[in-house]
Amino acid sequence: MNKLFCVVDIELTDDKEIIQFSATKLDENFREILSINYYIQPKKQVSTFVTELTGISNEMLHDKPFFEDVAHELYNYIKGDILVCHGLPSDYVILKKRFHDVGILYKAKLSLDTVELSRLFLPSQTSYRLSDLSNSLGLYTGDQYHNAAIDVKVTVKLLKEIARKISKINTDNYKKIENLLEKIDLSMYKFARFCRNRAKSVEFNSDEFINYQGVDFRKVVYDNRKTCDNDKFILFSSIDEDDYVSKFKITDFVILKKKSSYIPLNVFSLFPKKEDLNLDKLLIKLYVWILETKTGDFSELNLLYLEKMYIDSIKKGLAISSKAYYFDEKNKAAQLCKNIVTNYNSIEYLIENDTFKNYTFVFEHKKILGRELDSINTKDYFYKNSITELNVAVSRNLKNKDFKILRNNIDGLVKFLHEMYISESLFLYNDSLSFILQDVDAILVDMKQYKDELPISYKFMKKLRNVLTNSKNTYKFLVLDQENSLKLTVVNDKKVKSLINIIHSKKHKYLNLKSKVKYIYSNGDEELLTTKSTETILYIFESNKYKDLYFNKREKKSYIKFFNFSIKDNFNELYSEVKNNNRLACRCYATKDILEYRYFLKDIFDCIIVFRDLEH
Repeated sequence: MNKLFCVVDIELTDDKEIIQFSATKLDENFREILSINYYIQPKKQVSTFVTELTGISNEMLHDKPFFEDVAHELYNYIKGDILVCHGLPSDYVILKKRFHDVGILYKAKLSLDTVELSRLFLPSQTSYRLSDLSNSLGLYTGDQYHNAAIDVKVTVKLLKEIARKISKINTDNYKKIENLLEKIDLSMYKFARFCRNRAKSVEFNSDEFINYQGVDFRKVVYDNRKTCDNDKFILFSSIDEDDYVSKFKITDFVILKKKSSYIPLNVFSLFPKKEDLNLDKLLIKLYVWILETKTGDFSELNLLYLEKMYIDSIKKGLAISSKAYYFDEKNKAAQLCKNIVTNYNSIEYLIENDTFKNYTFVFEHKKILGRELDSINTKDYFYKNSITELNVAVSRNLKNKDFKILRNNIDGLVKFLHEMYISESLFLYNDSLSFILQDVDAILVDMKQYKDELPISYKFMKKLRNVLTNSKNTYKFLVLDQENSLKLTVVNDKKVKSLINIIHSKKHKYLNLKSKVKYIYSNGDEELLTTKSTETILYIFESNKYKDLYFNKREKKSYIKFFNFSIKDNFNELYSEVKNNNRLACRCYATKDILEYRYFLKDIFDCIIVFRDLEH
């Protein structure tokens, strides 16, 4: 990499016009050579929101040059260098388009995205927004983010921090990371090699690591002083365990979860051997993280959705692994403490383990226990899977008209259900429910003789009846205007009742946390339109149907983060996301079951609005 690094940031209007362009050149030792900062006059007025976000007003720009007046200067400054941006894909597209609009063809030979680099080499960060990374890593002490000149300075420091991190990765792990980077992204591969080559040597204390099959894992050490207290407790938390410990001032404790929550030493052999860039990125994060983890708990990682799915896909292997070093060490430490703090996902492991049979199980509230058990014992059923099966059955049995009739009847029923769903009327839906159930029962009778040939569709119809008759269960259309996107979410009541019976047979108690949360009650939807943009607000709806309808109809704004909280969703994840989301306003749409957590709601929401009647 014999070119200079050019770190660039731009500020934009709502119409993506550039109003500020800042850049800093760095040499091969990451020393700053030259910086520029241009304010640029847009064709259209700057909105109030942009001014509030960036501090750039129309008055500041009225005498500044237009983009076409400075385009060649900017192009000449950045051409030929390695382009570095925090959020490269969006900034690069805008730069290329703006240059193209004035007749300049710009294409970076190499480019680096510090968001993507941070995700790979700083995998434990809770957020990858520049301001959050800066605060976490101590890169900047001010608060003038969203000014391009400041953001460039912070990005320069972030790039240096990433380079330092790459240069210090243990050799065995780095070799595997480099092989993966070569498949993922040529620029990042070259950057990583550059960082390693300029480092004199990688030194580490081998006593601090376990090497298993050519991979280094950081050792963990716990205080193994045995408590003298005979009364021992397992405390179940519906929020982040560390937050729970802090909130209730717990002492003499260890946070312990089920075995599959911890990375085993043989983890890399559990993943499928296939070409997949998403899997490759996950593996890089793991190779980096296992050198610095304090617990081996996967929750330390900030993973994307697909990466979480990959971890979930190997959960069975994690649960039976004989190389569960991190879990074994935590388990030993936990047995010496007075208090074990855990989450509800670990409840089956703890109640079935004889090691903890004399512990008292402590729950926040009886209703929270019920809601959490419902949440972790749900299963989704998709109409699309039924459609595929029915279509195959029809094509294979052209002479048997029953399959076509069944398909048409189910299709007609789902279309009617969709019409009721988008009608915005609960009264109409409830009036139609008995007729819908009659149709479901009639279809089930007709399907019974074909249930072996149509197992997916038969189960789907049985679960649909369960959803329509049990208020715990829900259905929704994932894409509001597509009836074939119907999804059912069904609670396994039998398993939930079995778990509750086991819990009640053991020593247990409830904290029965009291709350003084204040609600605003509304009989109309005007509150959705008039609430302040800077507040973090919880909207509570009487039905899942209304919640989803209003969530889909929301006016999407870039400075507001929206959550659609449903029965299957983890309250801990919502709590953590809202609590840590200190740069954007939040809006959460939920049904009344979220009120079971009222004690914690006041910590994360400025305002709670309960809609009592949204019928039109």
